[in-house]
Parts: sequence; structure tokens; C-alpha cells
Amino acid sequence: MTNINIHELNAWAKEHIIDDNMFDDDGCLITENKSDFRTTGIIAEILEQSWDSFYSKYKEQLDKIRPNCNKEINKIIKCHNHDLGATVYYCEEDNEVYFCHHTCKGKLCSHCGIKSQKTKVLNIMSKCINTNHRHITFTIPEDLRIWFRDDLYITNILYESVCDTIYSIVNGKVSLKRKYDLKYMPGFFSFLHTFGRDLKFNPHIHVIFCEGLLDRNNNFKKINYLNYDALSKRFMKILLDKMETFFGKDKFYQTKRNMYKKYPNGFYVNNKLEDNGITFHNYKDLISYVTRYCSRPAIAESRITSYDDENVNWYYIDHKNNKKYNVSEKIFDFIKRILMHLLPSNFKTIRYYGFYNKNDKINEEIFNKLISSEQKEHLAKNLKWNTLCLLSFKRIPIQCPKCNNLMKALYTVT
Repeated sequence: MTNINIHELNAWAKEHIIDDNMFDDDGCLITENKSDFRTTGIIAEILEQSWDSFYSKYKEQLDKIRPNCNKEINKIIKCHNHDLGATVYYCEEDNEVYFCHHTCKGKLCSHCGIKSQKTKVLNIMSKCINTNHRHITFTIPEDLRIWFRDDLYITNILYESVCDTIYSIVNGKVSLKRKYDLKYMPGFFSFLHTFGRDLKFNPHIHVIFCEGLLDRNNNFKKINYLNYDALSKRFMKILLDKMETFFGKDKFYQTKRNMYKKYPNGFYVNNKLEDNGITFHNYKDLISYVTRYCSRPAIAESRITSYDDENVNWYYIDHKNNKKYNVSEKIFDFIKRILMHLLPSNFKTIRYYGFYNKNDKINEEIFNKLISSEQKEHLAKNLKWNTLCLLSFKRIPIQCPKCNNLMKALYTVT
């Protein structure tokens, strides 16, 4: 398969397909039955309409606090159209052509997030031991959220604090400064969510925790109890100490004192999802839920009811009272909400800890996984483009509509 540009493709098309009206000036197929079937999403349409004016107005501020925003937004706008190129499929028997436009793989793209989520779920399930796991949510009070909002790299402190909290609790020690203090190694996955249903900035960590520990001899010991009161107080102390070290005592000391006075029982640590009435039938459902918010924009497009040149209308349902709230706001304000949750480039929202982070610690001959290596390999085939389209849309895109044969990939348009 060869790379060619738009002009070369037009020349090739006229020579081989003999249809002068097949392409528009930009090189896109305009004949309906030969075009790609995916349409642009609502968020992409809103951004395409308003991004240039928004970015020109706030460029200096955005380049400082979200330096990757212009790149990520333009990826979404260009996703699945000719700007990112396409692969051309051709059926020689019936002269049929199919354009498979390339996708952006962007952090805020609704379309690309679906496959990303499925891949993450598969990777986690292939690591998980087939034993009991529990879901734990580590939250911080609203008073502290402002410290993380302008630089999301600082949320690394949240990951570190959660990790140190769990390690110290299972080892029965407040501090683990020396390597020989580590009697037991836990295994858990951490997921960063930065928003709630109302799209406000609310960074918190979801943890899927294995109810078992490895000792120094790699023997597996089951546990079925965690002291949530101890977790809450330990998490608060560790987090506040780390924040004081990072921001400096002069800047953070008074805030730290206020936190201890206001929250004598520690920060809220519990199974927040079950507290809000969300239950899961199996571990795959739980993993799918927590990974979904690590792979997609802060709002599902189904929640955007309408938009025009000035306003965006959307809704959310509050977990606490199960009440629906309708929101109408200016387009620029809506874009600000979206960008508030844009993570930095190469930032890992899902992290593996303990024996889940060390392949040599888990012996597959001794410990059964949720899915075996063979099952993972088989399920990975379902994540290929053709198979996903068949499962989602009940069609094979590169199947010729006339003879039903699979078309051949001829060119990649750049």
C-alpha cells in the first residue's frame, strides 16, 4: 500500500474509476454510497464552530495552564475527515470505492475513546487475579480542589498519597521509609477522575483493590476487612504532608491546619459508587465503569440536547436525589468546562500498583486470572476496526455492496 496525496488520488481515481464527480475540491468522496458512514460528533461540531475565536481570546492563559489544548482540540475537529488522511479500499469487480478516514486518538474525542476504553478494560482483566476485589474511592474536600486545577500534573500527588495510604494500612505502619518495613505487598489499580456529573472540577481516585496480599516469600494471604476510618485519617495526613512539601510550608501551612480542624475524621474514603446506588454484577462491569471516565470527554454527547451560535443546552442527573438538572450556558463557558478536564500529554490516568505492577510476582500457574493469555489474545481480535464496526453497526465497512466481497486496501491518502 502506497502513500499518495490528494491530487495524485484524484488523478488515479479518474484513470481507474472514470468518475469525474466522485471527489470534491478537498479530495473527499461526495457520492453517498461510496462515502464513509461515520458523522462528526456534537462536541466536535461545537468546537469547530467556536474554537478559533475562543483560542484567540484566551491564548495566553490557555498556553500556560493547558499547553496541549490547541493540538488536542484540532485533532478532534479533524477526526475522521480528510485532514487526517484516509485509506482507500477498492473493489475491482464492481468499481466500488470506500474511504476509511483516519481517527485522531484524541484525549477529548468521544469516538476514539470507545476503543481506548475497551482496550484498557481488557488489559486490566488480563492482570486481575480471579479472587475478590473491592472498589474504594478516595476523595478530597472542595477546599483543596483549587490547588490541583491549574496544573493537572500535580494530581500525581493524589496517586502517591493513595498508594502510600494503602501500603501503610496493610502493613500496619504509619510510615514505610525503610525497605524492610514492607511485610506485605498489596495489588491494586488506581483511576483518576477529575469531574462529577455536573462537570465541576472534582479530582478523586477510584481504586480496585485485591483482597489478598503477597508476603516476602510470595505467599498469598487473603484479607476480607479494611478499616475505612483508618484509611480516611491516614489518607488525609499523607496527602496534606505531601502537599505541604510540594507547595511549601509558608504557602500551605494555614490550609493544612484548617483541614485538620474542619475534617477531624479525615477525608471521605469509601465505596462511593455503592453509596450512590450504583451496583455491578461482575468485575468487568466495575472495570468498564471506572475506565470509561479515563478515556472519554467529561460529558457524553447524549447529554447535550441542543446548541446554536451562542448557547449549549445539556443536562445531568444528581446521584444524591436522582433529580434531573437542565443547564444552558454560553458556548465559551461550555468549552471552558471541557478544557478544565483536559489532562497533560502522556499523562497516565490508570496506574498499576504492588504485585499488579510486577509481572514476575504473579505466577499464572498458581494464580488464576480473570482471563487467560489465550482469552486475551482472542478478545483482542474483537478490538480490530472491522470487528468493532460489525459488532456495533452490524456491517463490514469494506464489504462491497454489490458483490459482497471484501475490498482491497490500495492507497493511504495523506
